[in-house]
Amino acid sequence: MTKASGGRTGTKGVPPPQSPAKAAGPATKYSPSPKKEKEGKKADIKKIVIVSNPDATPFGWAFHGFYDAKEFLKSLSNRNGKTTHFGDEVYRPFSNLTTKWVPTSVFNNLIWVIRIDKELDGSDNCFPLLNIKAHAAYGNKIARGIIQENVFGVNEVVAIKATLTETEATDLEEHISPVYNDVRDAIFHEAIKVMDSDVEDLI
Repeated sequence: MTKASGGRTGTKGVPPPQSPAKAAGPATKYSPSPKKEKEGKKADIKKIVIVSNPDATPFGWAFHGFYDAKEFLKSLSNRNGKTTHFGDEVYRPFSNLTTKWVPTSVFNNLIWVIRIDKELDGSDNCFPLLNIKAHAAYGNKIARGIIQENVFGVNEVVAIKATLTETEATDLEEHISPVYNDVRDAIFHEAIKVMDSDVEDLI
């Protein structure tokens, strides 16, 4: 068989596979990731979970797959009194919200969590826990802002509700608590501590 002229070929006369073209241009702060072939399938849907405690009181909100929206989610729990604008939505500053990245938990892994701190309830600028509709409304408002700002498309995001079990609630509280961070850090430093000098001298 004669090789075709005018280009490189593989060992059997077949052109070598070409690398896919890369998207050009710098990414903007809150722009979505490049579209994928699987986009829109169940595994790729981003979830805003309106999370309740076992007694049905509001716990906060959990965000699955929201890597591109990290800065926005963190801005929602600012304590400096600044209002956040996203899309056409305006988000008031609430002093009792805490945003935390949770790599692993009983409830779910690789999630951002915004927790409502009940210990601060009643102080100035707190999230309105007494209005039972506000919890779900805030999750929906976040979804609207995310879509309006084109972080994700309308077919890529769902807002759902979930009630934690006692075990899930306790576990999430521990992951968000500053005490948990101190314990985790202590365990890490213990694991990498300096060994006996006769061992250290060998390395």
